[in-house]
Amino acid sequence: MAATLPFQQIWAVDFEFSQAPGERPQPVCCVGRELRTGKLVRLWLADGAPAAPPYDTDPDALFVAYFASAELSCHLALDWSMPARIVDLYAEFRRLTSGLSVPCGNGLLGALADFGLEGVGAVEKESMRQLAIRGAPFTEQEEQALLDYCEADVSALTRLLPAMMPNLDLPRALLRGRYMAAVARMEKTGVSIDTGTLTVLRENWTRIKNRLIAEIDTGYGVYVPVGRQLDPTSKFGAVILEEAENWNVDPHTLAEAVDDVWAEERHSTAETTAAIQAARHRTGLTSRQVLLWEDGGKDHTTYPRLDVDARELAGEYPALGIGQGYVTDDGPDDTDYAGRLWDRLRQPTLARRPRYDPGLVREAAERVAAAGLVGMQYPGWRQFSTTRWAAYLERAGIPWPRLDSGELALDDDTFREMAKLFPKEIGPIRELRHALSQMKLNELSVGRDGRNRCLLSPFSSSTGRNQPSNTKYIFGPSVWLRSLIKPGPGRAVAYCDWSQQELAIAARLSGDAKMQEAYISGDFYLTFGKMAGVIPPDGTKATHAVERDRFKVVSLGVLYGMSAEGLGRRLDLPVCWGRELLELHQQTFRTFWAWSQAVQDFAMLYGYLETVFGWRVHVGPNVNPRSLRNFPMQGNGSEMMRLACCLATERGIQVCAPVHDALLVEGPIASIEDVVADTEAAMREASEFVLPGFPLRSEAKIVRYPERYSDRRGLQMWDTVSRLLAKEMRGPPEPTCPTMGQVGCPIVGHVPVPE
Repeated sequence: MAATLPFQQIWAVDFEFSQAPGERPQPVCCVGRELRTGKLVRLWLADGAPAAPPYDTDPDALFVAYFASAELSCHLALDWSMPARIVDLYAEFRRLTSGLSVPCGNGLLGALADFGLEGVGAVEKESMRQLAIRGAPFTEQEEQALLDYCEADVSALTRLLPAMMPNLDLPRALLRGRYMAAVARMEKTGVSIDTGTLTVLRENWTRIKNRLIAEIDTGYGVYVPVGRQLDPTSKFGAVILEEAENWNVDPHTLAEAVDDVWAEERHSTAETTAAIQAARHRTGLTSRQVLLWEDGGKDHTTYPRLDVDARELAGEYPALGIGQGYVTDDGPDDTDYAGRLWDRLRQPTLARRPRYDPGLVREAAERVAAAGLVGMQYPGWRQFSTTRWAAYLERAGIPWPRLDSGELALDDDTFREMAKLFPKEIGPIRELRHALSQMKLNELSVGRDGRNRCLLSPFSSSTGRNQPSNTKYIFGPSVWLRSLIKPGPGRAVAYCDWSQQELAIAARLSGDAKMQEAYISGDFYLTFGKMAGVIPPDGTKATHAVERDRFKVVSLGVLYGMSAEGLGRRLDLPVCWGRELLELHQQTFRTFWAWSQAVQDFAMLYGYLETVFGWRVHVGPNVNPRSLRNFPMQGNGSEMMRLACCLATERGIQVCAPVHDALLVEGPIASIEDVVADTEAAMREASEFVLPGFPLRSEAKIVRYPERYSDRRGLQMWDTVSRLLAKEMRGPPEPTCPTMGQVGCPIVGHVPVPE
C-alpha cells in the first residue's frame, strides 16, 4: 500500500480535545504513526505542547485522518504548521457512499464496519469521547486511557487506508483534504455576533412572542387565542391558583412569569454547579467526605494540597464565589481560600427548585405586580388557525398547494416556496411560524469572544455541500436572525456571492451556446425572454418586469425538474400557461435539454453521477429520476465553493462562513475593499477551474461597523422584534431587571444583503 503512494512519509494522526459550544478546541492529546517505518508518537497536550508537531508536515509527507478538520483545528489551536498534503478518509468514505444507505453511519466505526474491519467498541468510544470533552484536570490513569484510545483510532486508520486504496483517486482526494484545512480555518474565524442584542433577545423571547403574534397577525387574522390549562389538583396548578388570588393577578399570566423565573434560575445556576463539580473532581471532596474528615477531629488546614488547589480553583472558576485566587495590585492576597472552598464543598450540591416551589412562584408574582398587571386579564396564547388561513388566502387571491387529501399543505417547505413567490403576502407569516415553532435561541453557538462557531459538517450532503446545524449556525435559523451579524469596532464584513451560479454551470457544462449568451448578457432572465420572442429587443427590466419574473421562475425551476403544473402553481397561472413557458425553454435551449436528458439516462444506466473533480452521487433504489438532473449544478457548485474557500483562506483572507454560493469575509474597515477584491479574485479563479474558459461574475455587499448585516427577506420581522424588544426593555417605572437598561438594544443601520 505505502509503495503506491508518492510520499516519503505517511502519517496517520488522531487528536482528542475538548470544545465548549462556540469556542475553539483545547487539544488534550495526539497520537501519530508513520506507516512506512511503524514509528509511533504519543503526545500529551493538556499540560503544554511543543512548538511544532512531532511529525513532518512538508509536501513529501502525507497526513491521513478521519474528519481531518478536527485534527487541523487542533493544529491551529496549537499554532502548529498545517500539513501540506492531506487525505481525509471520512471525505473519501462519503464519496463512496453518497446517495446510498450506510447501515452503521458515516463515522470511523461505520467506515470500518462497511469494509469488514474491527474497531473500538461504540460504548468505549463514547465514554472516552465524553472524558476528553470534560476537559482537565485528568488523573494519570485517565491520561493513559485517552492516549490508548487515541492510538486505537490511529491503528484503525492504518487498517482503513489500505482497504480504501483501490478506490482512492489521490489527486482529487488531496483536493478534498485541502478543503478540510480551509474548514478548520473558517471554523476558527467564526462569525461576529452582536452578543448584547442576542442576550436581550434570549432574556425576553418568551415574553415578546405573544406580542409578536399580535403585531404580525394584524394584517392576517389567522391566529386565535388558546387558553392554558391549569389543573388545580396538580402541585403546580394549586400553588399558582393560590398565589394568583393572594396577589390579585391572572393565574395564566403568573404561570408564564413562573416559566421565565424558572428558566433564568436554571441558566444562572448551571455555571455554579459546573464549578462545584470541577472543584470536587480536583480535590476529591464530596459533602460526605468533608463531614467524615471533620468527624475525625481534623479541619481544612490538614487536608492535603487544599490551600494550593483552592487558590487555583478560585482563579479558574469565578462562579465558585470564593475570591480571585491570585496576587492583587496591593500585594499578596491572604484570603483563606482553603477555608472558603471547604465551606462551599461541605454543603450538598444545590438542587434546582421545582417550578411549583412557593418561593419561586412568589418571586414571579412580585414581577407580575411590579409590571403593573394586577387585576388585568391574561390575553391568552394564540395558535395558527387553518380555517382562518384558508379564508385569508381566498381574500388575497393566492392559490395554495394542497395535499392528496385536499387539505392545505402547511409544512415549512411549502411556506418557504410560497414566500418566494409572494414575499410581501406570505413572507412575514412564514417567518413568524418558523420562529415560533423551530427557533431555539439558546442553541445558537456563540463563544466568549462573541463569534458564532459550529461544526460546518463538510461533505454531509449527497452533493458534497456542508450541512451545519440549523440551530447552532447563524445562517441556519430564520433569516431575520442574521441581523445579529455585526462586525466589531474598526471592522467590516462583506457578503460575496456568485451571480446566477447554477445557471452558469448549466450553460457551460451543457455546451448550450444560447444559454451561455444569456448568462454573459448580465441578465439571464430578460435575455431569455427576448430569445423566446416574448420580450421585445428593446425591453428592459423596468418595462417588462412581470415577464422577466416569469422567465426567472422557469429558468430556475427547470434546473430542479419542475413540471408544467408546478410552474403554473408557482406563477399563479393556468397549467396550460406553465406548459407553454416550459416549451419556450425547451425550444430556446435545445442543447441544454438534450444534455439534461443524457445526464438522467447515464445515472439510471450506470448508477452514479460525478462532478468535474470526482465527487460522486450514487443512484439509490428510491431515487427520483428528475432530481438527478440537478446534481451537476449542485455538485459542481459545491466543488466551486470548496476551491474558492481553499484559495481565499490560504491567501490569508478571513473567511467567516461559506453560505451555499457565497462567502462571508471580514477585514479592517480601511482595507475591506481590498479584501473583497482578493475574495472575488479567488472566486473567479475557482469558477475557471471548474468551468474552464467560463469565469463567473460575483458581487459583494459591504457592512461596516456600526452597521449590521441583514437579509432583506427578514427585515420586516427583525424591525418588528426590535421594536417589541425596545418596548419590553423600557418596562415599568421600577424595572425588575436593571441590566437591560445597561445592555441596550443597538438595532441600527440595516444593510440588506441578498441571498
